[in-house]
Amino acid sequence: MSKSVYSIVLSDDVVAAVDMLALKMGTNRSNLINQILAEKVSVVTPERRMRDIFDNIFRLMDERFIQDSTAAGTALAFRSSIAYKYKPTVRYSVELLRAPEGERIGSLKISFRTRSQAFMDMLGGFFTLWIGTERQYNSRRPEYKAESDKLVRAIYFPEGASSATAEQIGELIGEYIKAFDSALKGYFAYADNDDLAAQAVTQSFLKSADKGITKI
Repeated sequence: MSKSVYSIVLSDDVVAAVDMLALKMGTNRSNLINQILAEKVSVVTPERRMRDIFDNIFRLMDERFIQDSTAAGTALAFRSSIAYKYKPTVRYSVELLRAPEGERIGSLKISFRTRSQAFMDMLGGFFTLWIGTERQYNSRRPEYKAESDKLVRAIYFPEGASSATAEQIGELIGEYIKAFDSALKGYFAYADNDDLAAQAVTQSFLKSADKGITKI
């Protein structure tokens, strides 16, 4: 969506109120005014589309997830706890692009806060299993970046779809997060048995594959 510079006259009180709201929303004056006017005249901006996708992701999250209010305007984040010793938490952050880069429309960042080397070692094993499972059953072979305490996975426009609504994209991303979370918790539930841990990861992925998570 292209943009141009326009000159408009606004009252000082309106500008002050807009600036205050923009600060709370983590945006700037121009973007906020653009969003307000777009909604008034029923034009779907990238920001509105992102918000609609986030709303549909949020709708799918169950009691396992607690929304993280610190996320910026172009991101939606949740936290979930793992039943392992001191109950470490995992943070899921969906970050969308204002304009697609090829088929890529954003990223899913999965991070952990821990100083336990034992947990980090196990986490590396889980990352290897999850990525291997997805690459086996997902012909799209998504791009991953893995670190000791973080995993970043590219999110793509739904494969095979000429168009997709914000609701459809949000549902696919939401189902993917739930599948990953189930696999992660299943893996740590069977941490003492490599075979059962691997089965838990595979079963969680395949169970959700029918819901379309391989499309993104």
